[in-house]
Amino acid sequence: MEEHDEPFGWWGWHWQPAVPLSIMQIIEAGSADTKLMALVWAMLARRASVLVAAEPPMAGKTTTLTALLDLMPPGTKRVYLRGYYETFDFADEPEADPQHTYVLANEMSDHLAVYLWGSRIYKTFELTERGYALGSTMHAETVEDVVAILNSDPLLVPPRLIANLTLVINLYVSSTYGRGVRRFNTVNMLGPGNEEGGDFFLPGVQPTLLSSWDRAEDAFDHRFRQPAVQATLAEWAGCTPEQWQEDVERRKAYLDKMLADGVLGIEETRGALGRFSMG
Repeated sequence: MEEHDEPFGWWGWHWQPAVPLSIMQIIEAGSADTKLMALVWAMLARRASVLVAAEPPMAGKTTTLTALLDLMPPGTKRVYLRGYYETFDFADEPEADPQHTYVLANEMSDHLAVYLWGSRIYKTFELTERGYALGSTMHAETVEDVVAILNSDPLLVPPRLIANLTLVINLYVSSTYGRGVRRFNTVNMLGPGNEEGGDFFLPGVQPTLLSSWDRAEDAFDHRFRQPAVQATLAEWAGCTPEQWQEDVERRKAYLDKMLADGVLGIEETRGALGRFSMG
């Protein structure tokens, strides 16, 4: 399993070298605010699977996903998938521990051999039924696009497995060159839906809009603070809506203090997040 411990072609191939960011630098840049990041933190702390999507290349998908990995529970095992070369033998080893492991794919596309595509994506989603959590990125503008790509040929991931992709973050980017505006455009939670169909186009999958970005106002509409949405999140988390709200508010207050104290760099952010966990 050692070959899966380190990223494999994680940043793909680009003309410009990657510049990793911390979650605090993402907040400082305005891509998300502390309310929204606290929500994402509360979900990842409970091992939500996550996919970061955007249509254009160089939109910051991998940068965002990499930063969010610091919000996983302490002691989480990271398994970096190996794209076209992945055999999934790690899942059959005696020391495999699905309940404490994230499987990570740098991108779901057929653009490079280091990315995940075809039957390997189906196999990755099958791992979620065994208790593994998933983290990845994709070229897709909306949550509908994400679900359509996963459910279409050649992937054909069934709705019951797509519903295990708990958190879908779609990014907006004004320009992939220079200092373009980047925002968490929409954040959706996926879950099992009515097999007979409903408001969503794919029976068996139900999205819940948690947040959307108002471009004109450059502000986030925090739908996750509405009572009905809080109830959905609390049910997923296995707690009461009051307990869920208290946890998210506690995490927001901690992020606010980090921001006020000037905690921005990757290592100092990781250290501060670790101290929260111990507290």
